[in-house]
Amino acid sequence: MIRTLLLASMVALAAAPAHAQAYPDRPVKLVAPIPPGGAGDMVARLLANAASQELGQQVIVDNRPGATGNIGTTLVARSPADGYTLLFCSIGNCAVNASLYANPGYKLLEDFRPVMLIGSSINVLTAGPDTGIDSLQTLITRAKAGNISYASSGVGASNHLGGELLKVSAGIPMLHVPYKGSGPAINDLLGGQVDVFFDNEPSILPFVRTGKVKALAVTGKTRSANLPDVPTLVELGYADFVIEPWYAIAVPKDTPDDVVARLSSALRAALAQEKVQQTLRAAGITPAGGTPEQLDTLIRSEVTRWAQLIKQQNIQGN
Repeated sequence: MIRTLLLASMVALAAAPAHAQAYPDRPVKLVAPIPPGGAGDMVARLLANAASQELGQQVIVDNRPGATGNIGTTLVARSPADGYTLLFCSIGNCAVNASLYANPGYKLLEDFRPVMLIGSSINVLTAGPDTGIDSLQTLITRAKAGNISYASSGVGASNHLGGELLKVSAGIPMLHVPYKGSGPAINDLLGGQVDVFFDNEPSILPFVRTGKVKALAVTGKTRSANLPDVPTLVELGYADFVIEPWYAIAVPKDTPDDVVARLSSALRAALAQEKVQQTLRAAGITPAGGTPEQLDTLIRSEVTRWAQLIKQQNIQGN
């Protein structure tokens, strides 16, 4: 009897590492709570393709847009915590929405485990071609006189919060005009229906490079390598005006430690691939990496920061 128990224990111990090493033994789904085709979707697909090589299983991007990211995020929160359903995070669904909505369908800090920060970009404050706005000071002067509108890709997006932060920092009025994505907002910026737009660098950069819009300032800590002649808002006198939209990966909260460790290692290796690095940097995204603990610190900091602005400006989700 004792011998039988010992043999059973040895078999169990031997099987445990084998089980851990088996993950993943089938395709992994990366839920992106955003529409296909934008900058975030590009990042998700780029990393998914690279991670497929590192994990030895296909990582499939599953776009689940709607409710400013809440639909897809809620789906992941309610999925099995086995490492086969991942969440593509952005500043919206993994920071802002926690304060923007009374009940987004999930509890961000309770329902998820951070895995890895993919990278961050900046926003570029741009003016339409026929506005005559050629500098931040011109914009501020015009805004104080009234009748300046700014676009966003939706309530609570980083480009919306950038506009609200500028209103507070510069003490100016501006009319917020929300759109369903950056594409329609850019179209109306080019067409003169709105005056300015605080868009993410990856999506607005082509229009700046071709001279279709005027870049007034960037929101990074330092100037953009893609726009070296455009000053930061910090340089222009707004010391706390830094907005760096970011992308990350998270999993349901009860995902086992060994699975999180395997994912984290594979994702860091994927991010380190030369093609991934080059593609991200060319799009204006600075690759990051790091540990789950570092991402957790970032998320908690961002939740606190944006909650303050959302409350101050009485911003409410649709």
